[in-house]
Amino acid sequence: MEKQETWKKCGIVKKILKDHFHGFWELHANHFPKELQTAIPEAVKKATRCGTKDMGFARYECMGCTEGTPEPVLICFTCKSRFCHGCGKKYTDDWAEKQQERILNVPHRHTVFTVPKELRKYFFEDRGRLNELSKEVAKVIQYYYRRKNKSKQYEVGVITVIHTFGRDLKFNPHIHALVTEGALDCHRQWKSVEYISFTYLRKSWQKLLMNLMLKWFPSDEKVQALVNQLYQRYKHGFYVNAEQRMKDARGAAKYIGRYLARPAIAEYRIIKYDYHKVHYWYEDHQTGKRVDVVA
Repeated sequence: MEKQETWKKCGIVKKILKDHFHGFWELHANHFPKELQTAIPEAVKKATRCGTKDMGFARYECMGCTEGTPEPVLICFTCKSRFCHGCGKKYTDDWAEKQQERILNVPHRHTVFTVPKELRKYFFEDRGRLNELSKEVAKVIQYYYRRKNKSKQYEVGVITVIHTFGRDLKFNPHIHALVTEGALDCHRQWKSVEYISFTYLRKSWQKLLMNLMLKWFPSDEKVQALVNQLYQRYKHGFYVNAEQRMKDARGAAKYIGRYLARPAIAEYRIIKYDYHKVHYWYEDHQTGKRVDVVA
């Protein structure tokens, strides 16, 4: 069996970026929104220079040695970018540690709210629209508890993380939400609720997302027609997954931390790279089976 190298040994993603990003960007930069055409090259540049002298360094040497001439030790600075595989991991770990102090020590559920493929281009063209998705996810959950008892004024805990890619590395915006299985009422008493109907989650998410589209494009007849089509095409609402459950705050923070700043692909999923082609794999959400890709 061929031995798989890890990023600690070779930094395979960094190598791929060094080899091909410049050529890729010259051919495809105009396909990306203008507001990203500066940010993307800057993020890549930081990641490829991370841990090198280009980022600066600290020099250590012993000034009191009486024997020999020991070589100074240079410690290169890191880029601190979440795009970078190494620095992004540290950012995630630090965030998860801080959240453990803020999250209520109650069971939480990891919920994923998806955007159907017919709407993804609207978020690719204007990333600012992604910011409103988190608010809509919180509304979906909050409406559920308020509908149960308006006088109690339930307040539910929700932490959201936006992802713009899927396991297959294609543009696929979706929201990861960490939701408390229960809520505090107006008297600061805890009301436990272990299950929220999938039918409610899917249809409520669909309605709020469709309302956003109509708000963004109030006079666009094509968008209005698309909204009507999507109600017909997705009669059960847009897909929502809420199967993963965490029993306490520590587990919840660590779990959602995995989704906070992780790169688009973990380097252990890259099987082989020979400059011309990359062989990687991912697990298909629908089938649960491994899919190998050579590109």
